[in-house]
Order: sequence, then structure tokens, then C-alpha cells
Amino acid sequence: MKLISLWGSKAVLYVHNKIFVVFFSKINSMIYPVLETERLLLRQLTIDDAEDLFEYFSLDEVMEYYDLETFKTQEDAQKIIRHFNNEFEKGKGFRWALELKSDKKVIGTCGYHNWYPEHFRAEIGYELNPKFWRNSYMKEAILSILTFGFESMKLHRVDAFIDPSNISSEKLLNSLNFKDEGTLRDYFFEKGRFVDAKIFGLINE
Repeated sequence: MKLISLWGSKAVLYVHNKIFVVFFSKINSMIYPVLETERLLLRQLTIDDAEDLFEYFSLDEVMEYYDLETFKTQEDAQKIIRHFNNEFEKGKGFRWALELKSDKKVIGTCGYHNWYPEHFRAEIGYELNPKFWRNSYMKEAILSILTFGFESMKLHRVDAFIDPSNISSEKLLNSLNFKDEGTLRDYFFEKGRFVDAKIFGLINE
């Protein structure tokens, strides 16, 4: 028996050439992984980050391709922080705060969800405060979490789903060597309507 990974309430075991996923109700000793890049500290979100998140989640231009309505209050930001952290506690993934080293401001988040250790794959998600667009912050952050995903989570494949009209996100994924694998028609139901999704994939080769 070999322990492949241990995250949140989930342990992934390799036994006699088979993968087993074991869930725990609580792991008191679990420490959230902290990653560092040249300009960013990637860490767990806290309720204290609600003000920074609300600053951009309250903007329609950020929420245009998000599966949530534009935030109206800081309580909305607190709810999404709790949601991201609950997903970690359940062993379903990670969502890192992107904190600027220069002034400790949180300018966005990125991370993994829909993590299936038994299939060695997860889905990536991200968003960034528009004040910091076109400065390669998100590329810098995603490169860091891809390394973490392939080396520590033992991922073989990372998926990304984007709106076909989200050209900026498509350019970002292309720059990270994700491959366009086609468009899934009416794949998500968001904000009262069905929407298409372009799927991108990156294989750890």
C-alpha cells in the first residue's frame, strides 16, 4: 500500500495496482499549501479578504463569464470565501488567494475544483481584479499551481472550461500550452440560460 496524496478530508491510496479514495471526517493537522512566485503569495483565503474580493466581484465585467450574479454586499464575498474553504476541507480542491507581496492586497484567486484523484485530473478556475489585468499576474500564479498539481497532487490532466467569447481567457490558456479540445453546446446552465463551453486540456507529459 502506498499513500499517493493527502488533502483536506481525502486520502488517495495505491494498493495492488488500484487507486482507492478514502475520506475522513476531519484532519486536524492539515496545513493549507502556500505557494510563492516572484510577485505573489498564494495562500488560503480568510474572511479578512472579503473587502478585496468584493472590490472586483462587484463588477459586471468580472462576473460576465462567472456562474454567479454580481456581488451586492461584502457578505456575498464572505460566502464565497467560506465555500472555497469548505471545498478544501471536503478534499475537493484548493482555491488560493493571490496576494501581492508588495502591499499584501488580494488581487484575485485561482485553484482546482472537480478534483478526481482516482482519475488523476482536476479542473482549474481563476479570476482577477481588472485593475491588474494585462500584467501577467494570472499566468504567473497558474504556472505555480500547475507545478503543484503535477508534482504534489499527482495530476496527469488539468481541464479548463471557458465561455467561447472569453477571448482573454483563451489567450491565457494558450500561453500556458493548454489545447483547445472543442466546444460543448449548452453544457452549463447559468443565470437562467444554457451556455456553451469551450474545453481546454493540459496533459502532464
